[in-house]
Amino acid sequence: MPMNNAPPRTIGQLGLALVCCVLLAAGVAGIQASDASAGTWAAESCSLPGGKPAPIEGWQSEADNGGPYTGANDSCPTGGLEAIDSAQWEQVRSTGAIWTYTAPAGATIAGGNLLVSLTAPQGVAYVATPKNIYGGDVLVNCQFNLGCGPSNALGGWIENASVAITHTGGTQMWAVAECVGPGQPHEADANCAQNDGAGGVNALMRISQADIELSDGSTPQGASFSGTLLDTPATGTADLNFTASEAAPGPGIYTVTVSVDGHALSTTTPDTNGGKCASLGRDANGVPEYTAQEPCPLSEQVNIPINTTGLTDGHHELTVSITDAAGVTATVYDGTITTQNAPVLVSSLGALPGPGTGTGGNGGVATSSTLGAGAANGTSVSETAQLRLGVGRRISRSFVHRAFHLTGRLLDGQGHPIGSATLDVLQQIAGATTLEIIGHAKTGTNGDFKVGVPAGPSRLIEVAYRAFSTDTTYAAEAKIEESVGAGVQINITPRHTNATGTILLTGQVDGPVPAQGVIVDLLVHYRGRWEPFRTPRTDAAGRFDVAYQFQGALGRFPFRAEVPASQADFSFTRGFSEVLDVAAN
Repeated sequence: MPMNNAPPRTIGQLGLALVCCVLLAAGVAGIQASDASAGTWAAESCSLPGGKPAPIEGWQSEADNGGPYTGANDSCPTGGLEAIDSAQWEQVRSTGAIWTYTAPAGATIAGGNLLVSLTAPQGVAYVATPKNIYGGDVLVNCQFNLGCGPSNALGGWIENASVAITHTGGTQMWAVAECVGPGQPHEADANCAQNDGAGGVNALMRISQADIELSDGSTPQGASFSGTLLDTPATGTADLNFTASEAAPGPGIYTVTVSVDGHALSTTTPDTNGGKCASLGRDANGVPEYTAQEPCPLSEQVNIPINTTGLTDGHHELTVSITDAAGVTATVYDGTITTQNAPVLVSSLGALPGPGTGTGGNGGVATSSTLGAGAANGTSVSETAQLRLGVGRRISRSFVHRAFHLTGRLLDGQGHPIGSATLDVLQQIAGATTLEIIGHAKTGTNGDFKVGVPAGPSRLIEVAYRAFSTDTTYAAEAKIEESVGAGVQINITPRHTNATGTILLTGQVDGPVPAQGVIVDLLVHYRGRWEPFRTPRTDAAGRFDVAYQFQGALGRFPFRAEVPASQADFSFTRGFSEVLDVAAN
């Protein structure tokens, strides 16, 4: 049953309505933006160079009660934004017809250019800021008592004149046509009406093309960086995930560039916003042009795959920069990554990062006071052994990439390698109280080892060394805390519908899922941010199924599913599905 009164922050505000309940429910860090300054972008109106049509975002028309002879008409691109005031004897005149341009809230008009036609044989037509022609910044005007043509004669004209917008820092601009008398602004004039021939025009203003430059103080930001590219080491094609955003009324996120050691490996536009987020070029002042006042999304969840196989193994500088539609660029991430694609040789582990955590107090080295009496475990057995791992003490991985290879080195108390030793690999799943052995590793002649850690949930992973076979305690231990994001898939049918059509969202959360299921947030990207609109609970198999009906919504709507972290008996951190678009028209 459709919901007529949707609660706050639901998809009901987006022109969508819930039509039925959940069907199966019962059954690493970013940095502040730098090297950025306020930018300027241009919004094209009415028509584009070459005559192609353009939207008229920001323009609003009004006309007084002058009847059929006064009007503000949109005839783009064949004519233009047209204001006409043609007085009649019996009419009382006021302010004629007006087209008002308003910049987005928080932005200002910074310049631009207009293609204007004016005629005023018995009236006044002008473009100015403010609205009153007799004060402020008048860009162009035509008055019957002064004329406006080349000869400055009565009944002059201006035809398709290119006019620069010289007013800057304001938020509005007016284009007006009215019938007035000399020295009587915005008042009725008998002379104007008396001289009005049948079907004649007292004042006409037409803007056939507008290039309006806008400015604000927004700079791009980046946050919540994660992904296998930040794992140690990164291998193969690794992904980088983060949130790119810009405060309103900024022009939005245009491109994201990922660079390694100063070389750009990827430059992408996360979302073209239905074609609006695509520059038309640059205007006469060198400002990037678009067909919209706010052309690009203000917030995007970015996922970029980076092929690390072309990089040398070792440490590299990773930088991420974001450029908005005004051309403002900010560096939002600057850190170090480690890559490893060549096979790990026994002689190469000396370059591995420092020690993992240990049970002892010797900088990650654990010792045992129990001397063993069984078989020696290794070529240089030691009760004061050291375990050093090739990864950090905490790692984060996606559900898809949760299995990984762990490298390290085993040394005795004097720093000599212990070869031919067998190590236990153990795990303690998040929320559990006991460790269990999940594998074993064997050291080489130089004490190094490499072991595959099978896929699992968020957990504590431990590598441990027992010096003698009969030892009741480990001589050395090294631990890693692994956080694994939840796996979730979403499917939507149909992907194209009409303004009142119904869509079905089905999905699957990867297990193990507890018997009571898990909560899933369904989100839609709307007005620059991801908005939650429904929170179903899956069944014990991890499935969910929800239907929605559009209510007059038009456009492209990106959807995705999020599994929140910290759910009871569910040992995974927050995870996201892929983004799927639905077109409503």
